[in-house]
Amino acid sequence: MAEEPGAAESAVRPERLRDLALLRRVRDRIDREYAQPLDVPALARGVHLSAGHLSREFKRAYGESPYSYLMTRRIERAMTLLRHSELSVTDVCFRVGFFLPRHLQHPVQRAGGRVAERLPPTGGGRAGRPAAVHRQAGHQTDQESRSRRRSGASNVTGMTDIDIAIHASFLPHTDPDASLAFYRDALGFEVRNDVGQGTMRWLTVGPPRQPETNVVLYPPTADPGITEDEGKMIAEMMAKGTYASIMLASKDLQAVFDRVQAAGVGEVMQEPTDQDWGSRDCAFRDPAGNTVRIQQVD
Repeated sequence: MAEEPGAAESAVRPERLRDLALLRRVRDRIDREYAQPLDVPALARGVHLSAGHLSREFKRAYGESPYSYLMTRRIERAMTLLRHSELSVTDVCFRVGFFLPRHLQHPVQRAGGRVAERLPPTGGGRAGRPAAVHRQAGHQTDQESRSRRRSGASNVTGMTDIDIAIHASFLPHTDPDASLAFYRDALGFEVRNDVGQGTMRWLTVGPPRQPETNVVLYPPTADPGITEDEGKMIAEMMAKGTYASIMLASKDLQAVFDRVQAAGVGEVMQEPTDQDWGSRDCAFRDPAGNTVRIQQVD
């Protein structure tokens, strides 16, 4: 894998971005196949690297080794199953990739509160949301109470009938033609605008049956206010798959998944799966590394 470019270099070298994309694929594979008999040598072979080199570079990019990330993923899933199912500890172990109960016991003890804090408590969240998401949204007695006060104020002033809608969301792209192949050809979005040239193109796409809802695919470093260091950071985060995401919905999740997978222009992150919080969804990476999650709706 390529080394980090020197401070004098004005942009991230293509080799570095390709290396980060390999690490992203390893991370996505762990998320997708954590219950399989994975180990670091197997993960390294999948991207044609040595196990030691993969471990070093993965930790450099994500802050923990691939082994640690795999164990965390298995423990999170195991603790969720133990809380929300009637499965025995032995059954849970097999479902998450451990082969003996003691293989689960010791990692859970080592993980301690760090993993537990990322899981919803018994009873889940309100309105079908995991409680963990509710906690991330802000402290109830602080942020939510302020929201209630604002809501009460708007009732007094007669502002509750404001007509406002989400018109557009923005996702960065690195290759406009590849993005068109994903959003237009695979997802079936229509192209509503295409301005600019070369890689500096702004593409507006959206679902045919929702003409007022748009996704703008844009060159992420076109803003003149972005410094060179910020541009390099954005490029690396996109390559790592940690920069941007979008949530879509479909009444026929399986059909959408099959269509996108058959198109071969995105990377499968997760096949259609029933989640513990009650939803069913799947996930892809678009050609720029953005997470595109699609949820089943009635």
